[in-house]
Amino acid sequence: MNSMARRLYDASPPPLQSFLVSLEGLRTYRRKYGKTFRDAMEALEKNERLSLADLEKMQSARLQDLLTQAKATVPYYREHGGDPSDLSSWPILDKAVVADAPDRFLSEDRRFGRLYPQTSSGTTGTPLTIFCDSKAYQTEMAFRWRHRAWAGIAFGGRAAYVAGHPVIPRARTQPPFWALDRAENRMLFSSYHIGESTLPAYIAALERFQPALLHGYPSSLYLLATFAARAGSTIRPKAIITASETLLAHQREAIETAFQTKVFNWYGQTEMTCNVIECREGGLHARPDYGVLEVTDNGAMVCTALNNPAMPLIRYRTGDRLKLGPGACGCGCAFPLVESIEGRVEDYIITPEGYYVGRLDHVFKGAEGVREAQIVQTDRGTVVLRIVKADGYGPPMEARLREAAVERLGTAMKIRFEYPQSIERSPSGKFRFIVSHVAGPERTPR
Repeated sequence: MNSMARRLYDASPPPLQSFLVSLEGLRTYRRKYGKTFRDAMEALEKNERLSLADLEKMQSARLQDLLTQAKATVPYYREHGGDPSDLSSWPILDKAVVADAPDRFLSEDRRFGRLYPQTSSGTTGTPLTIFCDSKAYQTEMAFRWRHRAWAGIAFGGRAAYVAGHPVIPRARTQPPFWALDRAENRMLFSSYHIGESTLPAYIAALERFQPALLHGYPSSLYLLATFAARAGSTIRPKAIITASETLLAHQREAIETAFQTKVFNWYGQTEMTCNVIECREGGLHARPDYGVLEVTDNGAMVCTALNNPAMPLIRYRTGDRLKLGPGACGCGCAFPLVESIEGRVEDYIITPEGYYVGRLDHVFKGAEGVREAQIVQTDRGTVVLRIVKADGYGPPMEARLREAAVERLGTAMKIRFEYPQSIERSPSGKFRFIVSHVAGPERTPR
C-alpha cells in the first residue's frame, strides 16, 4: 500500500476499512487457493501417512532434481554450486549474500512465468525479498492449512489473528483495533495497540467473534491471555497456533489456561526453507516434504527449500537454532522429531501510552539498503533504530523507516537513528532484534 492509499485508508471509518480489507482478501484468495492448493493439500495429507524410509526416498529424489535444475539455470549456483548428487559439497549460504544480489538466485527457466515477491521483515536483522511462482505460493498455503488441520481446524474456519497486520491507524486510541476480512472468514487484530487500557476491548471483541482458531505472536497472545484470565473471559477457540516468535514455556501455560485449549507451535520463514509443526501429542515435527534440514554442531539450522525452484535457497543458514529429538512420536507420524527450536526471544517495547508492542520487525519490511537492524529502547519515551547501512540507503529510506516506526509506536515516542559498522552478538552468537532497558512484563531493567 503506497503512502497516499495508506492515508486514505486510515481516514476511512472502521466499517469501510473492514470492507477494504475484505476486498483485498477476495483478491488474494484467488491467488492463494487454486487447483495447485487443492492438489497439494491432498498430497501433503498422504505424505503424513508414509513411513520414514519412504519419506527419505521421496526427499532424496526431489532434492537431486532441485540441485540439478539449480546448477543448470541459476546464475549463482552455476558459479558456486556443488555436485548435484552430493548436498554436502555445496557451500553454506548466508542471508547477506542473498540480500546483496537476489537476482542471481532466480532461475532462468521460463516455465515459472510470473514471480511474486515475498518480503522478509528481517527478524535476524537482514531484510530481503524472496520470489516464488504461483505454484510455490499455493503450495505454501497448503502447508499452512495442513497444520491447521492437525489442530482440528477445517479449511475456511473462523479465525482471529493477532500479529503484525497494520489494519488500524497507529494514532487510534479507541476501538475498534481490528478489521474483519469476510473473504477469509477472519478478524485481523492490531498487535500494536495492546495495553492495559485497550485489553478490555480486545477481549470483548474476541468474545463476540468466538473464533475457532486464535493465531498470533506468542507475546501478543500472552498479554491477551493474562488479561482474559483476570477478567473471567469465555473465549474458547478450538485451537491456538503461535508463530513468528519463540514460544516460551510460561507463555504456553498462560495461554492454554486462559483459553482452555491446546497451543500448537508453528515454525517457518518467508524464505520457505524449513517447516516445523506441533502435533496433538505435543511433538514438534520437521516436514521432510518441505525442505532438507541440517543441524550444525552448535545447533545452527542449515536448510534447503524443496518447493520454490524459481528461487532455490540451498544450504541456507536461517539464523535460528534447533535441537533434534530422538525416537518416534505417539501421534504416529514418521516426520523427524524436534526437541526444541531455539529461535529469537524478543522483548516488548513499552510506548508512552502504556501499550506493549511485542514485535516490530515489520518496520523494516521491504527496506532497501539495510544490511542489519536493531531496535533499542533507552527509556520510556525513546527508541533508537540502529542500522548497518548497505548500498542504496539514504535520507529517503531513513524517513520511510521513521514513518513506519511512528505508525507502530505513536507520535509520543522519540525515534533516533544510529549507524554502527556492525551490530554485536551475544557470546553464543545470538542476535537480539529488540533490546530494552525499560522495566515491563517478563523482564527487569538491564
